[in-house]
Amino acid sequence: MRITAVKGGPVAAIAIMIAAAMMIGLGPATAAAQDGANDEVSREQFDTWMTELSNWGRWGDDDQLGALNLITPAKRVAAARLVRVGRTVSMARDITIDQLDNPDEASANRAPVLVGSVRSVFDINPAGGFFWERYEIEYHGNLVSHLDALCHVAYNGKVYNGHDFEDVASKEDGCTQLGVVNLKDGLVTRGVLVDLPGTAVRRLDIEAWERETGITISSGDALFLRTGREIGQSGGYHPSLLPFFKERDIALLGADVPQEGGQVPGVPVPIHVLTLVSLGVHLLDNLGLEELAQTANELGRWEFMFMASPTAVPHGAGAALNPIAVF
Repeated sequence: MRITAVKGGPVAAIAIMIAAAMMIGLGPATAAAQDGANDEVSREQFDTWMTELSNWGRWGDDDQLGALNLITPAKRVAAARLVRVGRTVSMARDITIDQLDNPDEASANRAPVLVGSVRSVFDINPAGGFFWERYEIEYHGNLVSHLDALCHVAYNGKVYNGHDFEDVASKEDGCTQLGVVNLKDGLVTRGVLVDLPGTAVRRLDIEAWERETGITISSGDALFLRTGREIGQSGGYHPSLLPFFKERDIALLGADVPQEGGQVPGVPVPIHVLTLVSLGVHLLDNLGLEELAQTANELGRWEFMFMASPTAVPHGAGAALNPIAVF
C-alpha cells in the first residue's frame, strides 16, 4: 500500500493530513456525539469499496474531470436559479502571511520556507510610484483553503481512472494528467451546507439532516460540512459515509477541515483516497464556513449557487482558492 501526496513534498504533506485526521476524527466532541461502534470500517471493507464504488472508465478512459462530469449545463442553470437576494459569502479562511527575513535570498529553487501558509517578498519604488510583491505558498495541509486535484493522492500505485501514479506525476514534471489546469473553465453548481459541528458525520446523521431541512443531496452537488473548527469543535466525514457519496453522485466534497472524520486501519486518509482515487471527486479542504453558516441560519437556506475558479497552473496538483456562495 502506498499513499502519496504530490505538491509540496510527499512526506510533509501527508504527515500533516494524517495528524489532522487523527486530531479531527478522535476529538472528545465526536466521541460524545456518536455511537458508531457498529459502523467502523475495516481495511478489507475499504478495499472492496475502492472497487465496487469506482467511477473508473465511467466517462471514458481519457477522462480528466472525474465526477465534475456530473455538473451538467442543466445543473448550472438550476444552481443559478437559487440566487434570490444576491448575497455573496466567501468560503475561504484568511491566509496568514509571514515576511521573509532576508528577501534577497528568495531563490526560486530553494525548499518551501513555510508549510501551510504564505511567505511574502515586498518591494516599493517611490520614485516610480508602484509597489509589488511576490508570494510563495504551500497550500496542501491543514491550514490554507485549497482544492485537491485528482493527481494529488495515489493508492496502491494508482490514481483516478487506473493510471499509474508515476506515469502521471513526477518531481520534474508535476502532474502531466488529472491536474488543476483541467478546471480552468470554473466550477458552478448547487452547493449544500451541512452544519453539524462536533460530529464525525455518518449516514444516520446526514439523512436526519435531510429530513429536518427538506433538502436532498443529489447528483452534481457540491457538499460541504461545517465541523465548527473555528470555535474549537472537531469532526469530519466518517469513513462509513463513503458509499453515500457514490449513491448520491456528488461532484465536489468540502469541509472546514481536511475532510477526515475517522480512521481505517492501514489507510491514514481514507476520505481523500476513496474520493480522489476511486470516485474522481475533487476535494476542497480547510474552508472558512462560519460566515456561510451564519448566513444560512439567517436566511433559513442551506442550498446556494456555488462558484470557484481555481488558478490554471500547468501540471499543478491543486490550488489555493476563494470559493463563493451566492444566495
